[in-house]
Amino acid sequence: MKQTTMTPFNLDIETFRTLYPGLTEQVISDQQLENLWAVIVEMLGDGDGNFPYPDNIIQTILYAALCHLATLETNGQNQPGRIASASQGSVSVSYEGLQVKSEIGAWWNQTKCGAMFWVMTKRYRVGCRFYGGRNYHPWG
Repeated sequence: MKQTTMTPFNLDIETFRTLYPGLTEQVISDQQLENLWAVIVEMLGDGDGNFPYPDNIIQTILYAALCHLATLETNGQNQPGRIASASQGSVSVSYEGLQVKSEIGAWWNQTKCGAMFWVMTKRYRVGCRFYGGRNYHPWG
């Protein structure tokens, strides 16, 4: 069985802002980015700044995840989930909540950078399945 090696990675806000020029200091502060980075460290890594992604793509993956969180933070919606429908007269908006039985991919697909993260990390989410017990046949 292949052992997963953890790769250390630290946030470089200047590089992040270069890669995602729409997320300027006027849109989201450095402090907010650092707070969201702490979420990334806990959510995707081991909590100590190490991540299960290889050196050659770690920056792209982690900055896409940070971009996703930053975009959700600054999009003006304080509601999780995608907009399912919207009206204009008397303003009405309904949101599509995450389905309990669905994968979390719907949450990542709310933004372009989240969708990129989701696609790029597919190989790291694939696992094996174990079906225990004896062979079952409905007719004996």
